[in-house]
Amino acid sequence: MSDAQDPATVPGAGTQVKLRGWSRQGEGDESSHLRRHQELQAFLHLLEHSFLQDFLSKDPCFQISDKYLLSMVLVYFRRANLQLSEYTHSNLFLALYLANDMEEDLEDPKSVIFPWALGQDWRHQVSDFLHQRDKLWARMGFRAVVRRQSCEEVMAKEPTHWAWTRERHPHHGRAQRSFPKAQIPLPRGPGLSPPHCSLCALPPHHRLCCLRPLPVLSKCLSYNAEWQRPSSQAWPWRRGFLIVLPTQLPLEPGTYTLHSLPVHHQLP
Repeated sequence: MSDAQDPATVPGAGTQVKLRGWSRQGEGDESSHLRRHQELQAFLHLLEHSFLQDFLSKDPCFQISDKYLLSMVLVYFRRANLQLSEYTHSNLFLALYLANDMEEDLEDPKSVIFPWALGQDWRHQVSDFLHQRDKLWARMGFRAVVRRQSCEEVMAKEPTHWAWTRERHPHHGRAQRSFPKAQIPLPRGPGLSPPHCSLCALPPHHRLCCLRPLPVLSKCLSYNAEWQRPSSQAWPWRRGFLIVLPTQLPLEPGTYTLHSLPVHHQLP
């Protein structure tokens, strides 16, 4: 179902309260805004817990916990009408797993949630976890589809929060059916390092693209004929050369300026 059926997003819902026989406008809106602010703060506070910080750090490519999946968790909490005391690790893992069910094509990555949510004996508790997921889904009225706009509205309330910087790289985004599956032992739980990413072809601690955006090179404002047909004087290299750029470097179409640094020869 769509967000249009979500009572939390229906205009006018809960905007009237009765007091001494009179209907008063506005108090419902104020109470609703306060409640949603409290829910957002409780959710962001939950993300600050060291255990969840450790969990999120083990997903450096943001395959199962990017900014949209995390914002979906809060949408699910609201649809299920969870009390603030129910904003817990357990419910977060259930909602995050459900969000992955709805949005992701690959099955393996989300199985990493099991050992974090269930502990070392997770293999014997998966069926119960899935049953609890279904109970949360039912509590939401089976409304698990979330529009992108709804996620962006959640993020807009605290736009500078670190959780919303978890931007997934393009080769880990959208439909993944045509991409090769990473050959990694899954799932990995607490105490283990993040898996090697075969799509990025670099270990996670070297893969800055998965942690933060790479800077874009300074762009020329217009084409320069001298660069299009460089003379021997204008061209700084007299021999052939090869420039190797990281495959993840996000470059926009256009012309870029290359700056050569002088080579300082050391005296013997």
